[in-house]
Amino acid sequence: MAHQYDTQLLPESIRELIDVVGLQAALAIVEERGGVRLFVPKIYKPDHWLCKLIGTDPAAKLIAYYGGEEIEISRCAAALNAVKEHQIANSDASNSELARQYGYTERGIRKLRRRVEERDGINTSQIGLFD
Repeated sequence: MAHQYDTQLLPESIRELIDVVGLQAALAIVEERGGVRLFVPKIYKPDHWLCKLIGTDPAAKLIAYYGGEEIEISRCAAALNAVKEHQIANSDASNSELARQYGYTERGIRKLRRRVEERDGINTSQIGLFD
């Protein structure tokens, strides 16, 4: 069963960024620079931090599209929280392991798993994060 996240949780600017560089590269940029402006150079060298972060092909696409501009990178808190909840809910780890890993209580993990299952109408114990 395929499970897609609702991209409507993301700001329009981040959906556009995903269209330009792809999901993984966009998420890497959000994690690295979320909440601050990002100046996109007009040219780059392979040792530029953007190339190291997202790879040369996505960096080239980013520069071709936004080169010379300063773009706002949203924190995407709601979307990142939804991804985190799905990672927890879909994990094969025990509730006690997840509680320690994420700083929750075991009861909090159980409640989170139930909430995700009810919200998504799926049995979270049977699917993977990107299945």
